[in-house]
Amino acid sequence: MEAQLLQTQPVHSHRTYGHFIDGSLSDASVTLIDRHSPADGRLLARFSAGTSQDVDAAVAAALKAFNRENWRDLSGSARAGLLNKLADLIADNADYLVRLEAEESAKATKMSVYELAMVVEMTRFAASLAVTEKGETHTQLGPLSLGLVTKEPCGVVGMIVPWNFPLICLFQKLPYALAAGCTVVIKPSELTSSTALEIARLASTAGFPQGVINVVTGTGTAVGEALTSHPDVSLISFTGSTGVGRHIAGKCGEAVKRVALELGGKGANIVFADADLDAALDGVLFGFVFNQGEVCAAGSRLLIEESVADAFVSKLAERAKRIVVGHPMDKNADMSALIHEGHMNKVLGYVADGQKEGAILTCGGERLQGQAYDNGFFVGPTILTEVTSSMRVFREEIFGPVLCVTKFKTQEEAIHLANSTDFGLANGVWSKDIDKIFTVARQLKSGTVFANTFLEAAPQLPQGGVKKSGFGRENGLDALNEYLDTKQTYVKLGARQPILAHTIS
Repeated sequence: MEAQLLQTQPVHSHRTYGHFIDGSLSDASVTLIDRHSPADGRLLARFSAGTSQDVDAAVAAALKAFNRENWRDLSGSARAGLLNKLADLIADNADYLVRLEAEESAKATKMSVYELAMVVEMTRFAASLAVTEKGETHTQLGPLSLGLVTKEPCGVVGMIVPWNFPLICLFQKLPYALAAGCTVVIKPSELTSSTALEIARLASTAGFPQGVINVVTGTGTAVGEALTSHPDVSLISFTGSTGVGRHIAGKCGEAVKRVALELGGKGANIVFADADLDAALDGVLFGFVFNQGEVCAAGSRLLIEESVADAFVSKLAERAKRIVVGHPMDKNADMSALIHEGHMNKVLGYVADGQKEGAILTCGGERLQGQAYDNGFFVGPTILTEVTSSMRVFREEIFGPVLCVTKFKTQEEAIHLANSTDFGLANGVWSKDIDKIFTVARQLKSGTVFANTFLEAAPQLPQGGVKKSGFGRENGLDALNEYLDTKQTYVKLGARQPILAHTIS
């Protein structure tokens, strides 16, 4: 397909958007939300502050599209064709989308490039599911009975997407819902809405019928609440904090509405003495500095076997000090600024609290300032040692580049420490003993276990949490099934034998 590029703005100008409803971008609203760069304070974009009336319009468009023949009756191969066209257009526009993503979420460009490639891969994988999804036929119910199990799209899906991975988190939902035959209303974070709006425009170019994809920007209290409580929305898929997820689950429970939640985490990287320690150093470092630690599945705790702990942490701190912290557009930067000032202060507050409770600050723990940082909200890699399981920094999600180190002596102690939080999203295990890897992985209470790696992903594998990390799964075949209703059809063959024979005259 010939490349079709989005209209781009000069690097130093800002963007202004309306909502994307029923196939077109509306004029900007009177009330706008300004997004300034967390790295240098520059005005990046202005987004329309959505209202419940905007949500009503978007849901109405999505419901109308869901019921139209040109969407409802499309074959799986036709849906796959549209998704693959969208993947092509995303790849064609990669440079622009990477810049928007990096600017608004303060993401190092090299990481945003990787995430964009994942978005394309997830879209193509979802396209393959659209072609191969099938039902069941049950032929062993007796000579005169036949059972069919079929899958049908659940309807209009509301998608609420966070600011830390605006594209990745969207595409862990969107292509699967489209492959299933649903229509969607997307509420991106008010801090990072540009890429969702541009994706909607690309989908229109790819040939998706109008109303299939809608985007309403604005705050959670206005747009999120209206979307969650809307009677014509069949399912809410939310990625974000556990506190907000609990509220959304309550609202959906009241309405008896389906909900899928991917929430917070407090992942542990468990390093045994028999691990490849050089590989573990690299994986542990990546696990807590990737995306400034603003990752729900981050490896924010290091559980390290006592016999190798001191030497390992010393080398880890030296490597952490070599991490390049810089502007999102700096191609050499490994990590960039935190999302906003309030969040930076929250992260630094956790570090201070940890020290008050007895943790030792080994490196980092301060706001980075000076000409190189333009008064942005930068915090370098931070390591706290001598952390115990009773401390807040051990138990609560910090969501920043902070690693909490705790020693253990036995395998049983390591498992107990790893499970000693309310969260259960992702953990890692490092060992060259394959029996130990599988024994530990089996006992870890988390939806994902990484073995001798960390934060590697493949779209074929489902991800999600247990405990207060949520429920439901994204990616893999499970992601498609999130958006499908299962129906049984029981067919009686031949002449019906009366059950109430006495009623026959």
